[in-house]
Amino acid sequence: MASPTTTDMSTLLMIDSESARDRDDAFSVIPLDGGGWAVEVHIAGVADVVELGSVADEQAFLRAETRYLRSRTIAMLGDTAERSATLTTEAARTSLRVTGTLTPGGRLVDTAVGRGHIPTGRCVAVDHAEVPNILTDPAHPLHAQLAAADAAAQVLLTARRDGGALAFYDLTQGWASNEDGAIVAIAAELRTVAYVIVQEMMIATNEAVALWCVERGLPILFRNHRPNPVAGSTDELVTEIAAAAGDPDLFAKLRGRLLSTLRAATYDPTVHGHYGLRLSAYTHVTSPLRRVADLINQRIIFAHLDHAPAPYTPDQLAALGGDLNRRTRAAREAKKNHFKHADQRIVAEQATADLTTLDSRTFHKVLKSAATGPLRAEVAAELVRRVDADLLTAPDVAVLIDAADPNWHPLQLRVIDTLADTHLEMGPSVASVWRQTHPDQPEPTLETRRNGAVHHPLFAARATHLGIRGPWTTATAKKPAEQAALWAGLRAQLTGTDHADAEPDWPTTAPSPQPTSPPPAPKDPGSTTRTEPQGTTAPAALNLDGAKKSKALSNPTAWLMSLAQNNNQPPPVWEFRTDGPAHAPRFTATVHLAGHTATAEAAAKTAAKTASATALVEALFGRR
Repeated sequence: MASPTTTDMSTLLMIDSESARDRDDAFSVIPLDGGGWAVEVHIAGVADVVELGSVADEQAFLRAETRYLRSRTIAMLGDTAERSATLTTEAARTSLRVTGTLTPGGRLVDTAVGRGHIPTGRCVAVDHAEVPNILTDPAHPLHAQLAAADAAAQVLLTARRDGGALAFYDLTQGWASNEDGAIVAIAAELRTVAYVIVQEMMIATNEAVALWCVERGLPILFRNHRPNPVAGSTDELVTEIAAAAGDPDLFAKLRGRLLSTLRAATYDPTVHGHYGLRLSAYTHVTSPLRRVADLINQRIIFAHLDHAPAPYTPDQLAALGGDLNRRTRAAREAKKNHFKHADQRIVAEQATADLTTLDSRTFHKVLKSAATGPLRAEVAAELVRRVDADLLTAPDVAVLIDAADPNWHPLQLRVIDTLADTHLEMGPSVASVWRQTHPDQPEPTLETRRNGAVHHPLFAARATHLGIRGPWTTATAKKPAEQAALWAGLRAQLTGTDHADAEPDWPTTAPSPQPTSPPPAPKDPGSTTRTEPQGTTAPAALNLDGAKKSKALSNPTAWLMSLAQNNNQPPPVWEFRTDGPAHAPRFTATVHLAGHTATAEAAAKTAAKTASATALVEALFGRR
């Protein structure tokens, strides 16, 4: 006997591209008087149309998902079944109905899952491109409901970020983080706030259904995702994304690194949580027209609601999940190999071209390939040119130090000595990139010591890389001492020189603000050393063309990092001072960027840092 169905009469929004023919979902968001929103989501009742074991069902399992190609779309269910099941404004449909209350804090509570019925005319189709205009037009009949959906989506997004998830949307450039934490492209026609609304609503729905099934002990295909310890923390990734936003080459490298380090999520009949989303339980139910796992789950839920026998035995469900996981891995590996072979062809062609004409991304690929063999004269010449022109990146150096042929050795030392002198701050980045590409190797470790008076401290640091201890380096601040130590540790490992000194050799004279380390080896004959003039450096001219003050102020710290990156400047540096009693301290933060400074005070260190960044943004735009 079928379970009761529920029909509501408020308008259901179907947000998709105008040409979409596979509309899986429709939803309604209504503000509540006491705060929060009443949420109602309907998912197309595909399981009522596609019977278990039918031709369409077998086809769906073989295809696993709808494929969107440039020239055509291959529907998972086939055209006939898809037309019969898709939500539409012109016909009634059965559905999987999920309702709940979204709190102002971003939690979906009082969740109910049941069968639904959508009468003809209740759904309204809204194109992604229309949503921004509707949101700015209070007279539009859909304005209130879309405004509520937008507000609810922002609350959900904030809650996910506060929970530690990597939730990233760049609607201008067309990038977003997916469920697993990888950065994926957004189709041009979808780059509006509507994309965020739909994504956040569907993630919340999938989580709600997963928790509902857990509470009832109902086995479905849960979507589990486990962490990879070498992938980096969310805070680090957010900072890197912000810094790379204005540099296509750097952004592409970051995307590639995430794809190579993040683990793929899996389908399992037991729940293990979703690390990428930072959720205790998650599943896929919102796309049964285009993803077979969602169809499988809908069948199981409908059978439970109808008090009917389960459509799959436990062994069958586990086998279905295992097969989907295997095919996902195979497809991912095939795609990876395709691009790898394409890259190899491109690198082989570019390696014989004029290396001075290559952009940084292509040169990195050429360098990575060249580092596996003997050093070629043209590669050596280009490396010297790029290091002298300040064009080498941390990934370039990480590749360079892996070159094993002895002919690379003098060049390796020259690059390290030059960058340790001109880009001290790059040391940690080089060590981090190297570690990410060698997850089976121990990461470089740091020892630190402190000496001197409280008002005039001196710091020493030493790095150990692959079991080789570098020399102690000293500075009046901990951070530059550690940065110098990482460079010195890399050099020690390359030369095989283990520095066994138990304690640093503290200078007896007044400490220098710059880190001290053993002098580098003499450079090749003919090389030049640039001497910077002493004294106060005038603030550098920073290019703000195209920059928007409102965007900068929305996240001033990340924006300053991006500004530095785009202007080939070292990243901003903050200095902090604490005043006041221990129970009520006041923090003063001063930010330095390319000779520009700003200072601000607050009751919390983080707030002071943000306030100083805001002050510098205001000052920079005020001078423009």
